[in-house]
Amino acid sequence: MNEWLLYGLLALLPIAAYSGFRIGRKQSKEHRGTHSSLSSNYIKGLNYLLNEQADKAVDTFIDLLTVDTDTVETHLALGNLFRKRGEVDRAIRLHQNLIARPQLKSEDRNTALYQLGLDYNAVGMYDRAVSLFNELLADPEHKSESLHQLLNIYQLTKDWDQAAKIAEQLQSSMGEEQSKPLAHFYCELADQKHLEGNSKAALVNLKKALSINPDSVRASILQGDIYLQQKQYRQAIKSYHRILKQDIAFLPEALPKIAAAYKEQADDKGYKQFLNESLERDAGVSLLIELSKIVQKEQGDKAAAILIGEYLQEKPSLKGLHRLISLHIEHAHDSAKPSLQLLDNIVEKLLQRKPRYECQNCGFHAKAIYWQCPSCKEWSSVKPIKGIEGE
Repeated sequence: MNEWLLYGLLALLPIAAYSGFRIGRKQSKEHRGTHSSLSSNYIKGLNYLLNEQADKAVDTFIDLLTVDTDTVETHLALGNLFRKRGEVDRAIRLHQNLIARPQLKSEDRNTALYQLGLDYNAVGMYDRAVSLFNELLADPEHKSESLHQLLNIYQLTKDWDQAAKIAEQLQSSMGEEQSKPLAHFYCELADQKHLEGNSKAALVNLKKALSINPDSVRASILQGDIYLQQKQYRQAIKSYHRILKQDIAFLPEALPKIAAAYKEQADDKGYKQFLNESLERDAGVSLLIELSKIVQKEQGDKAAAILIGEYLQEKPSLKGLHRLISLHIEHAHDSAKPSLQLLDNIVEKLLQRKPRYECQNCGFHAKAIYWQCPSCKEWSSVKPIKGIEGE
């Protein structure tokens, strides 16, 4: 018998016995001379227990429990344990049985409704769970936790419009800061509209995201992407430039698109100025590599190698080293080329294996950007890795 069942049965035994005693007395007064089946059911439960048929014992003892103020907490605790154990169908039956009792106090009924909502949520019956949690919004004792449950369900089902409405309720009526997730919900809506070909609606949602959270890097990138697609290059550059003030660590994420926007504008000078300005603010080695390509084109391999080498002395980086080696290979003596090529291959493989992003909340690692951490579900917590293995 596992530890959970042992504790559950130890808790049930005295309560079931007490319930049986109370009902037995009541029945004996009403039907004197007749034998109650309660005592036999209690003995049956004990026999199941002694024969290590724990599940049958639990069910028998639960049937003996009367639903009143003395036992309602026991029912709720058992339902919670059933759900945690994965026996959600038993938890649902128990909570439904509680709710069906007309003598149940309103506060106990609402608690049972909330637990039943958790049961439905656990088995993916989201419509039923949503219905119960919405009903509980009228109860001040369960409003906050019900809003949070609704928010989780809408995020899980990707109903971003409803998720935004719930987050706004949490912020306005409960005083909880929701600006970061709210901005992401509007970004999700913008993504959907953009995929549907409705760029105008997408830009409206992005404008709302930025009004809620001016530091939303995601909104700036998406906005820049739409303007770039619409060939509004100046607007795209303006959107991407906003990242410098929002969170410069994400600038490499938008770098290829920034380069494309400047190229379409035939503004090589402006692009070079942008790279220099970004590097002065410690934008990362990806921008240095991009600048080195321009220097290489203008001044040759040696000047580009010097630029990279000076940077690496202060800020060692595998990506920078990979670029430096590639610059030296073509100019190396024949005897040195194989060694440099081998070193270049090793660094390249290391870079391929290393994650580029890390969640600041739980430590989750990834090679691609996630705006919501897949592990801890926190929004805006996954950021580019900096240092020798990153930017």
